[in-house]
Amino acid sequence: MMKSLLPIMAAMAMTGCMTAERMPDGTTKIRFSDEAANSLASLIPNGVVPGRAHGVSASGLDLNYTMNPLNNGTYLYLNGQFEYDCAAAMLYSAKSGQPLEVSMSNNCRSSYLMQQEKLRMAGKPYDRGAPAYDPANPPHAYWAKVVARTKTQLAAANQFNVRFAGYPRLGRNGKITIRVQFMGAASGEYASLVTIPERTEVVLDDPQLEVALRNQSKEVNTVITQVISCDAVLDYNKAVDKGPRPAAISPGEYSRYEVRFVVNKMGCKDHQRQFYTVNR
Repeated sequence: MMKSLLPIMAAMAMTGCMTAERMPDGTTKIRFSDEAANSLASLIPNGVVPGRAHGVSASGLDLNYTMNPLNNGTYLYLNGQFEYDCAAAMLYSAKSGQPLEVSMSNNCRSSYLMQQEKLRMAGKPYDRGAPAYDPANPPHAYWAKVVARTKTQLAAANQFNVRFAGYPRLGRNGKITIRVQFMGAASGEYASLVTIPERTEVVLDDPQLEVALRNQSKEVNTVITQVISCDAVLDYNKAVDKGPRPAAISPGEYSRYEVRFVVNKMGCKDHQRQFYTVNR
């Protein structure tokens, strides 16, 4: 059955235009228009490139990842300043009004200062105000300035850009969804960044194509093997303290603190076609 669905799955990712619509219940639906249903078989891509969903944070900070210039395979956020765990912690602190937890702050301070020292030694752009890294004598005052500056910017921002690549999912109910993902994120972080709902529904504008997909997907609950690269604009919703970890959940699977967003708009593309979203 999976093989019979692949042409239809590829169609969703590769043809037409896509618009996002905010629904009365708070969810967002994405609509694809099929412009080339008769020639889909020849459009299977070899790769993907980022799409576009134009928007900008008023603070100048965004949640688009950048690759670490040290080429160590890590991802940086908030304009290349912090890895995901520290960026999420900063966001939660800024939006909740709660101070950074001490151990988290210490870890982020060490990570930030070590990063700046390595960038300096590698001849890369770095924070010239950052003192040399000395674990025996941490620069508390300078780190406090970095935290205060970052939190002030984040507190004033209610909209953020994010770029990601992911696999749409085909559910047993015939619905197609995709989840906004953050590169470098792991389960059990101190704080996590999530969207509500977690997955965004995809609705096909071609009635015949949608009927065919739903008829063939009644018993399917699987990932669509077609990567889509997306840019999204997220509206800040709220910061949530979910409380102490329940005993039934392992530490590696539970993030007590969450920063929640709603998808405002999203644009996706593969290597051949651009999908645009409407501004609302």
